[in-house]
This record gives sequence, structure tokens and C-alpha cells, in this order.
Amino acid sequence: MKERRDCKIVQDLLPNYIEKLTNEETNMYVEEHLKNCNDCQKMLENMKKELNLKTNKRDEREVKYIKKFSNKMKVLKFILLALILIYFIVVGRRTLIMFSLSEKAKENKLYDNYYAKLYSYHGDSLTITESYNKGEDYLTTMTRFVNGNQIQKLTYYKKGNEKLFLTESEGKKYIKDAETIMHASVSPITYLSDGILANIQRAFITGIDFAYCNGKECYVINENSLERYIDKETGLAVREIQKSNKDTIGGTDVIVDFEYKFNTVKESDIIRPDTSDYIVN
Repeated sequence: MKERRDCKIVQDLLPNYIEKLTNEETNMYVEEHLKNCNDCQKMLENMKKELNLKTNKRDEREVKYIKKFSNKMKVLKFILLALILIYFIVVGRRTLIMFSLSEKAKENKLYDNYYAKLYSYHGDSLTITESYNKGEDYLTTMTRFVNGNQIQKLTYYKKGNEKLFLTESEGKKYIKDAETIMHASVSPITYLSDGILANIQRAFITGIDFAYCNGKECYVINENSLERYIDKETGLAVREIQKSNKDTIGGTDVIVDFEYKFNTVKESDIIRPDTSDYIVN
């Protein structure tokens, strides 16, 4: 009876004994019993075989999982590298486009003989700006219409040392102090940065598309709520659209169309305005 009882005790201890979870005294007790008990020895061997089998299967599953995980990571790394490469190719393309356009614009902005015309639309309001420029002389007019009716006109004139600033609104015409106006000519506009580094910085946050606008091939530069059409040949602005938002007055887009002509302005285009019916104010 004692031997059977000892066998049961040892057999209960064998799993922990195999896992080396028993203390030294228990180990001595189990090993002493195993020396004289064939049944418990066989049970110990069977337990070890079963444990090894389970361990091998678990190891195989772990190896398969690690391989599978490793393959997934390789695929993810490849996709990530491909996306990074594509992104930098796109950024590089944007940089080259903007740098090329800015160089073209720089050449065209050197002209001191040019005609500029701007149409600015905002809801039912239209402002037409015309500017004749020749050297330091210019004649610029800004006329505002609402629902097709002219409500205001501003005229800026400079020829030699003479300068004029005229306003016309609601039938009243005034001659203003021209010295308050620093420079009223309309310079060619490009919206592009100078230098390769500045264009690289903008390329990271700027979208560029291609489109036709006002009969010209243009690159469309998108930044936040601004959409700017740049002439592919001159690098100058053809159109700007400021998208409406909750802070926009009237809740409508602001659209400005640009038109330029170079080396076309004559002396006869910059004529002193008739101020005979204007009041000095």
C-alpha cells in the first residue's frame, strides 16, 4: 500500500519535476523512488516524450509565425520604401517645375515696358485694373462695377516728375494727394519663390496639376484655399482663385484673371488725364 501511495505522490510530482519546478528535497524523494519503481520510470519517460512532442510542435508553430511575420515586414518595408521613393520623385518633379517657372518669370519681370490688365470677380462685384507702364512712367486705372453698374474709378498717373491720383464715385470727382501713393503701377505677378531651396520647401506642401486657362497651357499650384494658374511659357500668373470659407465675405470665391503684353506701350498710351471737372480734395 505504501508503494502505491508513493507512486501516486511521485506521479503527481513528475510534471513539476520535469519542468524543474520542485525543490531539492522533493527531487531527492522522486529520484530515490524512481530507482526502485519501473512503472514510475516508464511514466516519466512517456511524459518527457509527450512534452518534447508538444514542445517541438509549439516551436514549429513559433518558427512558422516568425517566418510569416518576417515576410510581412519585408513586404511592408518594400511598400514603405516604394512610397517614400514615389513621394520624393513627386516632390522633385514639383521642385523642378516651380524652379523652371520662377526663372522664366524672373526674365519677364525685367521688362519695363508692359501692359497689364486684371479682372477681379467677387460675387456680383467686378474690378477691372488696367496699367500702362513704360520705364518709370505709368497710367493705371481701377474701375469697380456692381451688378454691371460702375460705382467707383481710381486713376493713377505718373510721367516725369508729375503725379496724379484721381477718384470718381457717385458722380463726384476729386483730385487727391498723389504723394500718399508710393507706386501705383501693376507689376507682373508670378506667385513663385526664387531659388531652388525655397522651391524645395514649397514642393513638400504644394500640389501641382496641368490645365488650360484663358487659352494658355498652365500649371495649377494648389496651396490651402488658393488655386493659382501659372503660364507654362512665361511663368506669370494667368488666374488666381481664393476658395470661399466661413471667413470669406459674401461666402463666394474670389477670382482674378491676369493679362500681360510686353514691349507694346507707347508714349501716347500714357496721356495725362483731363482734370478740368475734378475738385481738389
